[in-house]
Amino acid sequence: MAFDPTSLRSLFPILSQRAYEHPLTYLDNAATTQKPLQVLDAIQHYYRHINANVHRGAHCLSDQATNGFEQARHTVAKFINAPTHSHIIWTKGATESINAVAYGLEHVIEKGDEILITSLEHHANLVPWQQLAFRTGARLRVLPLTSNGEWQPEFAHYFTDRTRIFAATQISNAIGTSTPLNIMLDLAKQQGAFTLVDGAQAVAHYPVDVQTLNCDFYVFSGHKMYGPTGIGVLYGKQHALDILIPYQTGGEMVRHVSHQATEFNVLPYRLEAGTPHIEGAIGLAAACDFLMDQDRLSLLAWEQSLAAHVYARLHKEGGIDIYSPEKNTTLVSLSVPTIHILDLNAYLDSQGVAVRAGSHCAHPLMAQLGVSGTLRASFACYNTLEEANRFCDVLIEAIDLLSDE
Repeated sequence: MAFDPTSLRSLFPILSQRAYEHPLTYLDNAATTQKPLQVLDAIQHYYRHINANVHRGAHCLSDQATNGFEQARHTVAKFINAPTHSHIIWTKGATESINAVAYGLEHVIEKGDEILITSLEHHANLVPWQQLAFRTGARLRVLPLTSNGEWQPEFAHYFTDRTRIFAATQISNAIGTSTPLNIMLDLAKQQGAFTLVDGAQAVAHYPVDVQTLNCDFYVFSGHKMYGPTGIGVLYGKQHALDILIPYQTGGEMVRHVSHQATEFNVLPYRLEAGTPHIEGAIGLAAACDFLMDQDRLSLLAWEQSLAAHVYARLHKEGGIDIYSPEKNTTLVSLSVPTIHILDLNAYLDSQGVAVRAGSHCAHPLMAQLGVSGTLRASFACYNTLEEANRFCDVLIEAIDLLSDE
């Protein structure tokens, strides 16, 4: 644990707040991360000095807004090593990105085709495919974990000549388990399937190289990687983006419109209808710059060490069921069979410790685990060892207190 997050913490003003007269211990980073000053400054600078619509104006402010907006696209492309900025599509977040792909591919899906996902998926990477299957007569199949929370030794048989789409999370938001993506993506490609990776839980922690992953689509949200809410990215290979029917239509995504027909614009604009979230894109680019300025591997090792420390402490206590891996994760997801997670969460909150309690938008996974939900502490680069111990201390205190009631 040689990494010292102290200097980074000074860049996040919200962390100096107090909660119920206690120092704020923010451990809900898998839901949304806090924002560094350079992201806040970028957004404020846009509104104070540039505010104008992009692409359509013919004046100096519009030119500045367009330049900043398009430069942000270049920055995001660099961040994930996309081959060109035109493969970066702005969306509201990972959820809209996945829906754009699910609707955009509907015309190539037929009755009897198979859409394959994993049992780790967030509802955002489940419901759109489920609904696509309902609309087309395709079959939704689920590649499951074992009862021990591990991948089956042999899962190649789930990939068949009927598999048209394979969509998988990179890392589970609910329990922190990683997906063996390289193997799964190779199996999907052997069947000629389209592949989509939900990277919402990965981009804040791991360096991402979409060319190495070699997936057709990669999606993520800004607010989980130190950027603003309401902005996300759909990356796609050229052939994959070309085949998508636009999810939304209207202004900006057209070249020419008559009452009889519409000529769509070129990529990336063809898939971006209406006035975009300009300041969101600029803020997301600032978040990418923030991360690219860091030693990513040191940050990741620090975050994983905090999760491993909490796992080790709580595992010794007994009476606590932990669903996360012991190592190589940045969160700890748990339950106490004798105490409702919302009661634990309420006590933690009263002591200034912010975590997440619930199903984490993963109802099928919770059902497989045999629980209605879990308590999740998730770590970011600005969290400290003292905060990790504070979480453990207050949780143990809550268990002792609530067990006596």
